[in-house]
Amino acid sequence: MTKILPREKNPFKAKTISSLLIKFSAPAVAGMFANALYNIISRIYVGQDVGANGLAGITILFPLGLVYMGFSALIGVGSNALFSIRLGEKRPEEARRILGNGFVMLTLVAVTLTVAGYLFLDPILAFLGADDVVLPYAHAYASVVLPGYCLFGIGAGMNNFIRSAGHPKTAMATQFIGAAINLALGPIFIFTLGWGIKGAAAATVCGQVISFAWVMFFFRGKASLYRLQTKYFRLKKYIVLGCMAIGFSQFAFQMASSALNIILNHSLLKYGGNLAISAMGVAISVNTVVIMPLIGLSQGAQPLIGYNYGAKKYATAIQTLKMAIRWGFCLTTFGFLLTEIFAPAVASVFNAQDTELVNLSARVIRILNILLPIVPLQVLATSFFQAINNPLKAAFLSLSRQVLLVIPLVLILPLFWGLTGVFLAPVFADGISTLLAVHMLKRFFDKHGQNFFFSKKHTPLKS
Repeated sequence: MTKILPREKNPFKAKTISSLLIKFSAPAVAGMFANALYNIISRIYVGQDVGANGLAGITILFPLGLVYMGFSALIGVGSNALFSIRLGEKRPEEARRILGNGFVMLTLVAVTLTVAGYLFLDPILAFLGADDVVLPYAHAYASVVLPGYCLFGIGAGMNNFIRSAGHPKTAMATQFIGAAINLALGPIFIFTLGWGIKGAAAATVCGQVISFAWVMFFFRGKASLYRLQTKYFRLKKYIVLGCMAIGFSQFAFQMASSALNIILNHSLLKYGGNLAISAMGVAISVNTVVIMPLIGLSQGAQPLIGYNYGAKKYATAIQTLKMAIRWGFCLTTFGFLLTEIFAPAVASVFNAQDTELVNLSARVIRILNILLPIVPLQVLATSFFQAINNPLKAAFLSLSRQVLLVIPLVLILPLFWGLTGVFLAPVFADGISTLLAVHMLKRFFDKHGQNFFFSKKHTPLKS
C-alpha cells in the first residue's frame, strides 16, 4: 500500500494563506536575491580590475547562461509542478518517480550543453556578438565557467524540489552558499592571485560546485522524505512529456531571452559600440538583483498553487495568486524607487574611474526600470498558469514579451531613436505584455466566478 504523507508532517496543512506564502516565499526571495549576486559580483570585480572590455566580455556570454537556465526550467519547473500536484493528490510514490526522472533529465541536458559549448566555443562567442576586441575576454571567461554552468543547470532544477517538498529554508541556503563562496573567493582569485577575468569565472565555478554538492547531499540524506533513488531513474515517457509540456513556457521564455540578448548585443555594438554593451551589462546586473526577489516570490507561490489545485481547493489557489501579486507590487515598487534615485551611485560601483561608462550605465538603469512596478502581473500570471497545468497560456505569456514584442522592437525602434531605441524596447514590451496578462487573468477569474480585484471576499470556484 502506498504510504500517505502524515498530516502533522504535511508542510501545506493547518496554515493560513499568508503564513504559508511567507514560509515558502521568504526563503525563495532571499535565495533568488543571493542567486543574483552571482551575476553582479563577478561584473563588479571584473569592472574594477579589467574595465569596460571585461564587462563586455561577460555580457556577451549572458545569452549562453540563459540557454542553461532555459533547459533547467524546462525540466526543473515542469517536473516540480507535477511533483507538487501529485503531493496534493496524495500520490507520494509517483512524486518520487517524478523527482528521479527530473534529476536524470537535468543531468543529461546539462552535460550535453557543456560538451557542445567547449567544442564550438569561438563560433558560439562570435555568434553571440563578440568582436575582435572583446572575444579574448569572453573566451577566457567562458573556458573556465562552463563547468559551473553545467552544475548550476542541475542544481537549480533540483532546488525547486527541495522547496516543494517543504524545505524552503534549505533551498534558500543552497543559493546563499554559492553566493557567499563567490563573494569570498572573487577578490582572492582576481586581485590577490592576479587571475583577472579567469579568476572571476573560477570563483563562480567554486560557488556552483559547493551549491551542487549541498543539493545532492540533501537528496541522499535522511533530512528529505523524498530521496533520490536509482529505482526511479528510468525515464518514463509520460513524465518526460508532462514535465516538458508544463515547463515549456519557462523554457521558451529563457530561450527567447537568449535570442533577444544576442540581437541586443549586435544592436548595441552597431549603435553604441562595446561601451554600450558594457553599460547594458551593468544595467542588466542591477535589474537582475531588483527582479530576482519577485522571481523568488513566484517560486514560493507556485508549489502552494499547485498543491491546492491538485487537492481541488481552487479558490485557495487563486487567493494565493492575488496575495502574491500584492506583495510583488511592494517589492518592485521599492526596487523602482532605489534604481531611479541611486542609479549613478550604483553604476559607479562597477568602475568609478570610467565616467563615460558610469553615466551611460546610470541612464540605461533608469530606462529599463521605468515600468518595474507593474511587472509582477506578467511574472505571476505565467507562474500561475504553469502551476495549474495550463502550459499553453503560460507559454503564450512568456513568448508574447520576448518574441512577439521585444525582438521586433529592438530591430524597429533604433531606426527612429538610435541607441535610445534599443534601451526603450524592453520597456514598451513590458507595458504591452502586462496588459495581456491582466486580460488573461480576468478572463480566467470571470469564468470561474472570481472577482479579479484583490478583495478578500470571493465566491467559491466552480470545479
